[in-house]
Amino acid sequence: MRHFSAHLILGLIVLLAAANVCAYPLTLEQRQRLKQYVPRSFAKLEGREPLHVIALGDDIMGGFTPLPAAWESNNPLYSYTGVFLSQLAREFFYPGSVRLLNPAPGGTAKLTDYLGDEISLENLTTIDGTVFDGLRRVSTDAFLHEPDLVLIQYGVYDAFGYLSIDAYKRALQEMVDAAKQARADIILFGPSLVNYGGGAMEWGVERPYATAAREIAATNGVLFIDLGLHLSRFGGGVDPDTHPAAAMEIVGDRLSRVFNFGPDLTTRERVHPALKIHQFLGEAAFDDLKNGPPLSQFTTTAVATHEAAGMVSISLVLRNQSTATHNGSIGALAVGGAMLPTEAAQRFTVAPGSATQVNFRYQRPVVGKNRDGSDLYFPMEPSDELVRFSFFIEDSVRSEVIDLPVRIGPVAAIWKSRSFVNVSDKMRVEWDLVNGTDKAVTGTFQVGMADRVGQPTEFSISPLGTKSVFSIFDFESPEGVFLFQHDLWIQLGVEGKVVRFSREMEASRDLVLGEEVQMKAWQDYANHGPATEETAQRRSQESVSVRFDADEKALYVIAKLEGVSLPDLGDQAALQARLYLDGRPLDEVRSFGAVEPVTIYTRGSDGPGLTPSLDLGSFGRGYDMILDPKGITSLLKTDASGARMLEIRVPRTYFHRHDWALDSVDSLLGVRLELTVADPDGDAAAPFPSAHRYETNSATFAYEGRMVQGFHENDARSLMTLRLSRQPVNSWSVRVY
Repeated sequence: MRHFSAHLILGLIVLLAAANVCAYPLTLEQRQRLKQYVPRSFAKLEGREPLHVIALGDDIMGGFTPLPAAWESNNPLYSYTGVFLSQLAREFFYPGSVRLLNPAPGGTAKLTDYLGDEISLENLTTIDGTVFDGLRRVSTDAFLHEPDLVLIQYGVYDAFGYLSIDAYKRALQEMVDAAKQARADIILFGPSLVNYGGGAMEWGVERPYATAAREIAATNGVLFIDLGLHLSRFGGGVDPDTHPAAAMEIVGDRLSRVFNFGPDLTTRERVHPALKIHQFLGEAAFDDLKNGPPLSQFTTTAVATHEAAGMVSISLVLRNQSTATHNGSIGALAVGGAMLPTEAAQRFTVAPGSATQVNFRYQRPVVGKNRDGSDLYFPMEPSDELVRFSFFIEDSVRSEVIDLPVRIGPVAAIWKSRSFVNVSDKMRVEWDLVNGTDKAVTGTFQVGMADRVGQPTEFSISPLGTKSVFSIFDFESPEGVFLFQHDLWIQLGVEGKVVRFSREMEASRDLVLGEEVQMKAWQDYANHGPATEETAQRRSQESVSVRFDADEKALYVIAKLEGVSLPDLGDQAALQARLYLDGRPLDEVRSFGAVEPVTIYTRGSDGPGLTPSLDLGSFGRGYDMILDPKGITSLLKTDASGARMLEIRVPRTYFHRHDWALDSVDSLLGVRLELTVADPDGDAAAPFPSAHRYETNSATFAYEGRMVQGFHENDARSLMTLRLSRQPVNSWSVRVY
């Protein structure tokens, strides 16, 4: 009888699950859409076969909450990811819904007690994750369990780190390629809106990355779901009598409520949506999968042009595709840090089937002076032929974000060369000159490096065409230094307009074993004017140096800190070392790819250091073996002069892809070392502030404490070169920021 009762209870549970998880028949169009975008998953779903999904993304996708009481933080079952998959499970009658295969210890694996078929989810998201985290995962453990469906979402923290659009697109493309090679379906999500941006509207910093992700999806025929577009609907419509600037402020205020966690959260949240917003996003994403994105009432085209004094103008044509007249406001968002709108918003009225034109102007912020005394403007994207404009629009009823990636006229210069190796006496720099107009243009280009300026050279480009040009510079390094910065620029003169595209370059002489070099204080980078000014506002009094050594057993890193005081924080860490290493073979090392630092902590007193963990792929593509962090040893000690010495040892066996040909100048590692002294306040919000950092070289160009541009710190191209030889060399690595 007991046995029968158990079966009866089990049957009731299954019936209850069936009643609660009721599938709805798909239309013919919906079936065709799923077959187009998720064919492998659709076949399994229809057969109620096990479906395995992986999530590659940042902590928004991963379900981070700034208020731990709101839900279980860093569990994607609570984020739009889990909601989206639960909707998928409901549609195809998986009564057990979604099971998280790798919850945190003690964490939740399921949000329902129902039994039956389940969709399994593997969480591969990263706190503060960027595309380089995703790139590292797809080359190590992402496909170990043969996923059927890969969900990808990056862009927010890429925007915060000023990651270049070309690097973002390249990393996304490699992730898509890896998923296709594994024969998995792919859904690429555009980043959600975050409350950061320049100008009057503090929104939009992530929108260029959303447009770039859309382009990658379109190129590869994979599904793109724009989370930011869905969130922009929360702005709503505004009374037509409202001043346009006030209307955009109202829209922004309403949008900010997506981060409302109630009175228990005492700090302002600007990145992570509340639980009900995740619910909305998950449901909207599922509807997007079935039916496509929501249709806009408008279509748009635009023309953008460089003006004098760092100004850029855009003429936007707004076409009404509906049968009703629309009155509303449109507000311009900043384009990254490079272009800030000079006015907040404008009103518009457009009749059915008609169009209206609105014009906006943007100012490029001044970050310094050129050698001739003219203003040096915040650099444009280095290698993206499009300028990615975005706008908020409301029509008294609804709101949405619209994106307009356009070429900028009359001509823009795209940097084809940004990373150079084995430089000695000459350096060839290449650009694409891109015609942003529908007519042929002629003009001149002129290039310069430091105080060396070339003669103007004529060029002509067909309508909307591209012309490749180059210049070979004499590479001259200052005497007695291993690291220096110069300005590098190309100037275009077309139709009486002169526009200069400036970058900062950092050159580092390739290091050899046993050579001691000075590390540079981050404050020197952050407070040194652009290389054109050749002066610093402040200089550090401390001296920090490092040398690298190696033998058949290990790589050794010995750092010396003189005049640097380490705080006494008891058992808390007083010093953080981050050692970046690119251990790929000769034909790969120092090229585009992801690396992750080995992080080491020491107390303020002498003694061994601690390496908490070692991520898969830390030393570059192909390093997919689990390495014991205890194998990396470190020791902090004090020498006879009172200087502090940090010694780090990395076993040679950890570099299993490297030839380790000692005494060969062609045996290379990419390296960068950062040492950061802890804040003396053990409860400080930033325990290891960047102002306390010393580094062999910078991954970015910073000025007045603000990051301007550069390579991402996890991009292997940002590293210096170490040659596993003691033979002095005169070869340099150059990075154009």
